[in-house]
Amino acid sequence: MKRPGKSLDVKTIDALKPRGSIYRITDGGGLLLEVRPTGAKIWVCRLTVDGRRRDMGLGGYPVVTLAAARGAATAARQAARSGVDPIAARDADKAARVAAIAAEKAAAEAGPRTFKAVAEACIAGQAPGWKSKRTVDLWRASLASHAHPTLGDMPIAEIDRAAVMRAIEDVWTTRPATARKVLRRIGSILRYAAAHGWRLNDNPADPRMLRHLGLPSLPGGRKLPSLAWAKAPAFLVALDTMDGFGPLALRFAVLTAMRSNEVRGARWSEVSFDGAPAWTVPGERMKQKKASTVQPHRVPLSGAAIDTLARAYSLLAGKPVTAAELPKLAALRGNSLIFPSSNLTKPLSDMTLSACIRRLNEARPEGAPPPWRDADGREAVPHGFRATFRTWVDDTMPGEAEAAERALAHEDRNVVSGAYRRSDLFDRRIGLMEAWATHCAAPSASGQPIRTLARESA
Repeated sequence: MKRPGKSLDVKTIDALKPRGSIYRITDGGGLLLEVRPTGAKIWVCRLTVDGRRRDMGLGGYPVVTLAAARGAATAARQAARSGVDPIAARDADKAARVAAIAAEKAAAEAGPRTFKAVAEACIAGQAPGWKSKRTVDLWRASLASHAHPTLGDMPIAEIDRAAVMRAIEDVWTTRPATARKVLRRIGSILRYAAAHGWRLNDNPADPRMLRHLGLPSLPGGRKLPSLAWAKAPAFLVALDTMDGFGPLALRFAVLTAMRSNEVRGARWSEVSFDGAPAWTVPGERMKQKKASTVQPHRVPLSGAAIDTLARAYSLLAGKPVTAAELPKLAALRGNSLIFPSSNLTKPLSDMTLSACIRRLNEARPEGAPPPWRDADGREAVPHGFRATFRTWVDDTMPGEAEAAERALAHEDRNVVSGAYRRSDLFDRRIGLMEAWATHCAAPSASGQPIRTLARESA
């Protein structure tokens, strides 16, 4: 049954009665509600994958709300358009979870328990919670290169600090970043074994202990690669050519100068349009040393940042929403994520934001150098845009250095001054962040301004 030109609403859905056979009501855009003789109402998304029409179940109503079903259908259609079969991807994810549970159980029952065997069980147990298969590959590759040659065949119960030191001493000073990662992964595997009762509950991978055995302190890492602030406008123009929540989340991170995890976890309930528009990040999501005392962090929202939120809302709603309409609509999303993954209930992975930069570099004209790299030729990373913002302040608005530090939510290293500085300088930061957004939205080298969603009506 079709309803031309008319979308579903909750009242209409609740009024639908079962019949003698299955029938369907369309919401538009390929989203259907299937009503069964039992009274069950099931969401179905109609897709075209590899030239074939496919129906993808999205769950039952009212557990899956109308808004959630629309968002899931939008994400599924985007995946299909990009060449990904969302049905196969979902089935593969379920199969991976079942396989992980089976592998973990098999490892627990097998023997002897070598470090390598327990490492595989540990990876299998954690993999379903990881956002990307690449994380699994990185774990296995680093362990194969730096841990298994020394520890792989050792019984897990016999691994001590001396064995761990032998495994990582070659990269300890020559490749400190690698040493840190390998050491953390060895520690995770040993704790996993201890939790299953396969070894004592100690931590021979503690770097503080290893230093007493002759290994020096790890040298500090290099600063993360960042773009020169003069490149920020052109970068956002390029970013605007990409679709999906990932590019929007990265755009929002650039405009607010906030960390990736803070942006990826952002929820509509954290955004307020009462008075000066602001996004309040809960203390538990802020990166601070004393998490128990961290206060929520208010972020003033520039016009460009609000435009970005309007674009994200448009993706969720499946229809255009302007920045002017957003204050009336944002509250309707409640505690849902602003930049969800295809799952809608889970945030994007950090790899998603990094992948946006990588794809933009890969899309360069043949023979041209990758444009989005730092002065040393390293590919820019999402966190590096905080340094881009801070350098811009130093070079163009040096009198706002203190406001910039508040914008970045940096702790005051001076204990005395920190005790007396209680203001978050929010009012000063409003102008600072609007000036930063004005710089980022400046015309690119080609003379084309950044594309926004109906700014004229905002």
